[in-house]
Amino acid sequence: MSESSLNPEHRAVIVARPAVSTWWPTHGLFTLAALLLLIAALAQGYRLSAHTVTLVINGTPIQIRTHQQTLGGLLAEQGLTLRPEDVLIPGAETRLSARTPLELHLAREITFDLYGVQQTVYSHAPTVADFLYEQGVSLGAEDRLYLDGTPITPETPLPTADFFQRPRAHVELVRATPLLVDLDGITLRLFTRAETLAQALREEGITLYPEDIISPRPNTPVAPNMHVSIRRATPFSVQVDGQTLTARTHAPTVGDALAELGVSLSPLDRVEPPLETALTDDTAITITRVEHEIIVERETIPFQRVLVPDPTLEIDTFAVREEGAPGTRAREILVVYENGEEKERIVQREWVEQEPVNRVVAYGTNIVIRTLDTPNGPIQYWRRTRMLATSYTAASSGKPKDHPRYGITRTGLPAGYGIVAVDPRVVPLWTQVYVPGYGQACACDTGGGVIGAWIDLGYDEDNYKPWYRWVDVYWVAPPPPPDRIQYILPTAQVP
Repeated sequence: MSESSLNPEHRAVIVARPAVSTWWPTHGLFTLAALLLLIAALAQGYRLSAHTVTLVINGTPIQIRTHQQTLGGLLAEQGLTLRPEDVLIPGAETRLSARTPLELHLAREITFDLYGVQQTVYSHAPTVADFLYEQGVSLGAEDRLYLDGTPITPETPLPTADFFQRPRAHVELVRATPLLVDLDGITLRLFTRAETLAQALREEGITLYPEDIISPRPNTPVAPNMHVSIRRATPFSVQVDGQTLTARTHAPTVGDALAELGVSLSPLDRVEPPLETALTDDTAITITRVEHEIIVERETIPFQRVLVPDPTLEIDTFAVREEGAPGTRAREILVVYENGEEKERIVQREWVEQEPVNRVVAYGTNIVIRTLDTPNGPIQYWRRTRMLATSYTAASSGKPKDHPRYGITRTGLPAGYGIVAVDPRVVPLWTQVYVPGYGQACACDTGGGVIGAWIDLGYDEDNYKPWYRWVDVYWVAPPPPPDRIQYILPTAQVP
């Protein structure tokens, strides 16, 4: 390919490429090294030429190396801009010298919050109290101070400078607002920092109840010397219907309070204390629910059995002349219930609804003399009774032989055959009886266990025979006079 056929640009590139020299890099390195040595020497010389000064910032000494010749130049070098309130000793044009004392008093930048209005103030006051004095602000006993949001006392120091950093602080003064509170006639003077009346009362531990009457309303913003009236509702309790109710009221009496609470009373209910009692704090009211019920109880009046003599009937026989019927007695009773439980019963009146009809039974008084054939010949008897017969001797009577009354009967006769023991209420003593299988005997003895229809047959000790069976006992004639006859025996089965 010929040179004339190449692209002009290509030809330029080829023509412009220089030849590489072999001595240039070595010469450049020496030059660079020399330059660096020169810079280092100049830097070292600059450092060595700096002088040290001591600057006291808000009482804290700080040593600084500088090339500045004046105090103002030093501060500018440190990037510190002074305010008119700052104090520089000596002045900014003073030439720096290691022997010259240098002082800088940086004013504190204080954000002062009073009544919610903030302003920035520069001050040299060491404490919060001094700062308030500078500002002409007095501190009330109930006022509160806050430094950067933390509660403090007036003697709390304000922050100091940190090297060249201006000290900053946020001081808040919360004024306590005076309130006059009339609490049920007792006047209280309060100081509060709350925004609303409800918050102020809550801070003072004064609890408001929905029933209390307060003026102005609890959500009213607090204002200085605000007059507050609180009329407390009276707390009380009611025990009724198995439960305890608690409430508060302005009602003057127990009755008014119950009516306001909606507790209904019946005329019989008992209320303690009484309804007209003045209501006081924590009055405990007890309501006893009283109910009355009238009932009628009936009871049977048993009829009486009337015995009438009948000479047409033989002795020991009976005849019912009139059956008889029970009567009815009624009682009207007032039943008193308290809280659903029966308390007492009071008989209001009593009457007989149905008189009883007596049962009339006739008993025989006719004595018939009959004859009974016995092994020893016939005997006449006027009465016959059914009795349990047993037997005994003097030895089995319960007395030892050396006893003075051993073998002596109730009537004084000696015990033995022909003497029988009876119950005198059934068979009178000295009655002559005949017992089949035993013979005739005198009812002349008694025994502790001989009761009712029982006859104990006496034997001599050498001819004793044991008995235990029911027998007919015949009462030997003649009968006693009519006025001495017991026509109805205790053992008789009277219908």
